[in-house]
Amino acid sequence: MDIIKIAVKTLNPNQVPVIAADQLLYSLLKQIQWSYRATHDDFGGLHIEAAFECTIGNWLRDSGWTNALTQAKVATSGTADSFLKASHITRTRWAHQVSACALYNLMKRAHAIYLQVT
Repeated sequence: MDIIKIAVKTLNPNQVPVIAADQLLYSLLKQIQWSYRATHDDFGGLHIEAAFECTIGNWLRDSGWTNALTQAKVATSGTADSFLKASHITRTRWAHQVSACALYNLMKRAHAIYLQVT
């Protein structure tokens, strides 16, 4: 587990290490994980992010965000609706990052226009 954790951190520091195993090996890995809970935490961060993405989805429901994503051809309507439920955490995170970047660019443009007017 430690070697996998180090390898993942070296190759992709932001990625959460995930280990897949057959049933017998899985039970042994779980016992090890439970014995070293301080260093080998469960998927706490992922569950926290999923809950947070669902909360954001509740806030964005009926805001027109999914229509904007569809019209901008960022996602199909079904995929955009799935972002509200955080069905796929990585895609949902990506959609929020794209939205934040687009809003930031719009804010910079508006500020540039404001500076030209004043």
